[in-house]
Amino acid sequence: MTQAVWRERFDKLRQQRPGLAQRVCRRLLLDMQRRGLIDLDDIDEEIAVALNLSGSRARLDPNRPKPRLPKQSRHALYELALKYAEKHLSSEEIGTTIVLTEKRALALEVARLAEDPDTPLGDLRDRVHEFLEFAPGEGSSLPEDIIGTRAALVRRLLTDHLDFIAVAKKFVRISDFGWVLDRIIPTYGQQGRLGGKAAGLVLAHSILQQARYDGLFDTEYRIPRSHFLPSNGILEFIQYNNLEEIINVKYKDIEEVRQEYPLVERLFKNGAMPPTIHDGLEQMLLDIGERPLVVRSSSLLEDRIGHAFSGKYKSLFIRNQGSIEARLDSLENAISEVYASVFHPDPIEYRRSRGLLDFQEQMGILIQEVVGREVGNMKVPVFAGVAFSRCEMRWSPRIRHTDGMARLVLGLGTRAVDRTVDDYPVLVALEQPTLRAVQQPDEVYRYSQGEVDVIDLTEGQFDSIPIERFLSRVGRKLPNMNKIFSIYRHQQLLPMVGLMAQVEPSELVVTFDGLVRSGFPAALKTMLDLLEDGLGEPVDVEFAHDGESLFMLQCRALSLGTSEQRVVVPANVDTADQVFSANRYVQMAQSPNIEYVVLVDPRDYEKLATRDAMLRVGRAISALNQILPARCFILMGPGRWGSRGDIRLGVPVTYSDISNTAMLVEIARKVGSYLPDVSFGTHFFNDLVESKIAYLPVYPDDLRVVWNEEFLRGSPNALATVAPEFADMEHVVRVINVPEVSGGRLMHVVMDAEADRALAFLGPPK
Repeated sequence: MTQAVWRERFDKLRQQRPGLAQRVCRRLLLDMQRRGLIDLDDIDEEIAVALNLSGSRARLDPNRPKPRLPKQSRHALYELALKYAEKHLSSEEIGTTIVLTEKRALALEVARLAEDPDTPLGDLRDRVHEFLEFAPGEGSSLPEDIIGTRAALVRRLLTDHLDFIAVAKKFVRISDFGWVLDRIIPTYGQQGRLGGKAAGLVLAHSILQQARYDGLFDTEYRIPRSHFLPSNGILEFIQYNNLEEIINVKYKDIEEVRQEYPLVERLFKNGAMPPTIHDGLEQMLLDIGERPLVVRSSSLLEDRIGHAFSGKYKSLFIRNQGSIEARLDSLENAISEVYASVFHPDPIEYRRSRGLLDFQEQMGILIQEVVGREVGNMKVPVFAGVAFSRCEMRWSPRIRHTDGMARLVLGLGTRAVDRTVDDYPVLVALEQPTLRAVQQPDEVYRYSQGEVDVIDLTEGQFDSIPIERFLSRVGRKLPNMNKIFSIYRHQQLLPMVGLMAQVEPSELVVTFDGLVRSGFPAALKTMLDLLEDGLGEPVDVEFAHDGESLFMLQCRALSLGTSEQRVVVPANVDTADQVFSANRYVQMAQSPNIEYVVLVDPRDYEKLATRDAMLRVGRAISALNQILPARCFILMGPGRWGSRGDIRLGVPVTYSDISNTAMLVEIARKVGSYLPDVSFGTHFFNDLVESKIAYLPVYPDDLRVVWNEEFLRGSPNALATVAPEFADMEHVVRVINVPEVSGGRLMHVVMDAEADRALAFLGPPK
């Protein structure tokens, strides 16, 4: 920049923005002082002489304050700044200072607008883009200004959680906020934030982009096309539909909450979106086109360290095809259902147990395009799953806690994070990917994925279909089939090679053998490690793959159990005092001083003739969860607690029905072949970890374990005494009052993960 150019630019600033011109002069003075080119005290003397000020300023007593310079000295100071700048600095340096000062002013203005909660988001968006377009790149701004502006934008748009801000201001660039602001759906008010799930995705993407810039990460990945409805939208929805009385339902007894929720959900789903939100959603759909969408919860409390709210709020898939009116109605219906889930008993009980009930929970909405491709008139990822930077539970002693883990499924990732009673994802230890939870070919076949979750474009809805029917619809159009499937033939597993025509669909089994032998596990572990390093916490990531690209769907801090000190299973317990034991999938935990055992024996449960009877078992468990002393009882039952699907295979309960138990025991009765539990990493399992509820699968038909039939089935049943309204269920639900039947002793459970052993036994109180 020549002298004429910078002079012209400065004179224009002095005429139009005199305050900014003064900032330029101050910046020049500071730069020259820092470089030793000038001395400000000498300049003061020069100003005094120029203004005919009396006295010598240099001879003043250092213990007395210097006299204030008159107001007219400011003009003289700035003129001297330009004089010395021309003497000591190049035209290029002066021009750069002018540009830097202008950009700094824009950064400070962005920060000021971000700190003002009444600033319309449209105005904030315009100013962010003005900053980005003026002398592009954050590098042309002072680091302290950039960090301050980032922090202000994080507080305004993402969260006021200090730990999050401390990390986000280092990684989330102002350009990232420009991208976010372009995708925010307007609300009438201006106070909302994106919520935890959306904020976690933005931060994780920024961390990986920085790692790519630093040359630490070269895996190709993307995030889905996303839009954000801020958290204040739910308050505007409630007010617009005159539903304010629902806000305080959280203070009711949990059973009342459960009884009222069906009506609450209907009221929300019958409500209308406020006009501003309605118009914004319509414009978003016009921009997106007819592509299937997933409507995800993103509450202010969600996905924070220590309380991730895993699976507490809904995520709903919609077809998004047809007329704009039909598409908009479908989208608004899904959003209202996610809003209603704030008042479901599970998140309310979850918040109550963590001291979060008084927090005004607001629900942001993250709307994403469904990742995948259209095959067989379905929209479906080639594969999807959830991955963890740490492995909380091991299925082999060779697996290290730091190996990380992934749960892989064909199709939508819902089967990877939800518990299903009769279906199984593939578990992978990322640093030892060939070390499988199930080894024998017949067991791999038996305990493999049986259904695929898809968006059915014909039916216009989310659906689960058998794999054979899925394969008949997609034919050979599904890419990477040799990485997903193996052939099960003559009780052997064979790699899938050649043409599909040579293989019957019934012979194909989802093993991901080809994928785990590729570079994918290592690349996924690198991603997780970078995110853990950036966040300063272990992480879990949901992902999907469309056959060409890996997509990160969300990222949050991983819920980890407390580091229990190892306690060795005692070897001198009398046989008569042993209640049950286990030798598979044992975590590190202890549950001492158990006063009650609640047992639903699988043999009794499977005899129930009706669905209503099974649902009544679930209600009995829920009642006992509230009646029995918290953390002084254990629950033992068939199948998988908390599963979605066929309730004949597991007691129908949710988190609020089991939240107070000390331990959850799953009884797997299957003579000749053990049913492996592969629920590690599901939303349900994360609940247990966060709530410090010990988990243990028990296999009574294994001759190597203890199963004290006399104590468990022969002890008096206290159900009618403890919960008389469920006395009719005594033949299924057994409540054992341990002190009463054991002469004042209590039950203690010791779980030793290192030895892969657990023992429950009777003994004196500890």
